[in-house]
Amino acid sequence: MQKMKVAHYPLSSGARLILLAALIVNVLATLAFASSYGAARPSLLILPGIFLTIFAVLLLILHFRYDLLERYPYVVNLPAFAYRLGIQKNPKTAGIVINRVFAVHAFASLFLSVLYLLLSTAIIQQTGQHVLPEVLVLVVVFIAAVFLQYRRIYRSFATKQ
Repeated sequence: MQKMKVAHYPLSSGARLILLAALIVNVLATLAFASSYGAARPSLLILPGIFLTIFAVLLLILHFRYDLLERYPYVVNLPAFAYRLGIQKNPKTAGIVINRVFAVHAFASLFLSVLYLLLSTAIIQQTGQHVLPEVLVLVVVFIAAVFLQYRRIYRSFATKQ
């Protein structure tokens, strides 16, 4: 299999701000949860561990996005993007598009951080209220936002041909 050649670009400032917001939300949720349940119920500390691990994995994927894609091009299995990038054979365009596609992962980390904050707040407050409606709304908004972003990215580079 031939390795993909891609120009490397840093994350956009918007993606960096989103990651910073996700980090702040994660820290706040973890501190609140640990201070409420840290000593009393250590078994509940698995929730912060799970969410922080997911956040760390997303950060690693974002940091090594070009290395992953160059070594394992099938990792990004978005057929329309792969088809258009294969036609162009332009490392600069491929780098820009791939950077924008992976910036959506920054948004995913913010989504997971807000979900983590919502769940930890519901557990801490023990109000008995179900958080399912809020979680479902968050999931629907997240899915719609991801598809709209992918559509915008595709249209921006597909019209340049």
